[in-house]
Amino acid sequence: MSSSPGGVLLILHAHLPYVRHPEHDDHLEERWLFEAMLECYLPLVAVLDALSPYNPARLTLSLSPSLVAMLDDALLRARFERHLDRLDALCAALRGDELPRPALDAHVAALRHARLTWSRIGADLPGAFARLAREGRLSLWTTALTHALLPLFTAQPWFIDAQVALAVATHTRRFGAAPEGFWLPECGIAPGVDVALADHGIYATVLESHALLYGHPRPPDATARPVVTPAGVACFGRDVDAAASVWSREVGYPSNAIYRDFHEDVGYRAPLSLLVDFLAADGSRSPTGIKLWRVTDHQGSPKQPWNPTLARSLALAHARDFADRCARRLDALSQRGVTGPVIVAPYDAELFGHWWFEGTTFLAGLLAALGPRAITPTDYLSRYGSLPRVVPNASTWGEGGHLARWVHPSTTGMLRAVDDSVRALPASAVGLAARCQCLRELMLMAASDWPFLVRGDTAADYARSRVEDHRAAFLSLLSGADPTARSRRYGWPADDVLDDVLARAVW
Repeated sequence: MSSSPGGVLLILHAHLPYVRHPEHDDHLEERWLFEAMLECYLPLVAVLDALSPYNPARLTLSLSPSLVAMLDDALLRARFERHLDRLDALCAALRGDELPRPALDAHVAALRHARLTWSRIGADLPGAFARLAREGRLSLWTTALTHALLPLFTAQPWFIDAQVALAVATHTRRFGAAPEGFWLPECGIAPGVDVALADHGIYATVLESHALLYGHPRPPDATARPVVTPAGVACFGRDVDAAASVWSREVGYPSNAIYRDFHEDVGYRAPLSLLVDFLAADGSRSPTGIKLWRVTDHQGSPKQPWNPTLARSLALAHARDFADRCARRLDALSQRGVTGPVIVAPYDAELFGHWWFEGTTFLAGLLAALGPRAITPTDYLSRYGSLPRVVPNASTWGEGGHLARWVHPSTTGMLRAVDDSVRALPASAVGLAARCQCLRELMLMAASDWPFLVRGDTAADYARSRVEDHRAAFLSLLSGADPTARSRRYGWPADDVLDDVLARAVW
């Protein structure tokens, strides 16, 4: 690669909503976690551990507090191991079927590698990420406690402050160090949000490109350099080309016909007798995670068998292409006089390995190709001094660049329930234990995942039921109900962390 200055900031955001159902022996939505662990988080650890010791490439990883809490949960870890056992059994049973054998063998190998990594890290993914941070491979960030969309709460700044404060406190307790940055859920920024970050020692975040491009004043280098807000928070703007190369359904790398298709699952093809452990509660078919066919095309043609060897080679070629394009762009920006140009490439971590199976191979190849050009926001800010002062444009990275993905007639009821609860808690007169549990219910109710799922008509009934359940518990607690039973079911975060935030809350 070229020796041009500047760097490429790979920022991965790992998040899932808090889903834990001890009242059921098996719960479909818990598989969201198991699939991400198997296909994304464990392979990511393996990729970073396999990097050459002579390669100084660094990656930024944002870990949501709700995800970390689930990864640390003994019940969910045990259920994950059961999930692996079931997949092993399914793969063995499928060998007698007329299915693409090389593709099935690749899944068996992936399961074996995941088990080896799981055993090697002592079944402790957060601990593995903490180690990688100590070794210099990772810069760890956090995000809002339950991934609330913070611009929705500017009229109640205490709630924004609580989401940030609890996130920073739980992260620091778990990882032994404060987060080096903060992923704003959905890259959502609005007046006052940066103040809450600065109040809790956060001085770096990432925003959608138009947050900078339409900021005031307009930054001289667009998204090629970060800006700093009046509160002192450095904001890195997402690079449009880097986003399209990976995210775009039309031209992004994952859309290539050779790659494994995400939707075509044996759960919809194999005999029902083999799928007992993977059926939904009503007996209907559901995905298993075993997918043996490739994208093929986008015109609805029958899916062709997936060739994992060919797909792996393509992923490495795409990684080299991405790295070369970044090098050329950094050279061009430097020649234009931009000091310390950056290409900011933020993505959902689950894209790599889960949505795009070959994505972890792409990441491995990309880190190898970028080498010292793969830096973190912390690295950048330590190397380059003065940044232009800009007030970012209120925005998100969602549909239309604003709030339309979450604020919609289909989500009106749940958003009103959350808003009413945020307004009600400060005026409540219940005791400390009940108030702590009220705050837990409110935090879980406010996750941006619930309106997102309803808006996309994906697990919409489950999303509605979660908001309704937390709202009912919240109202019951305000009416004097004993918080003990609910705190046994939803006892995260810890009481002392909640006590501290409640003591400092400015209602």
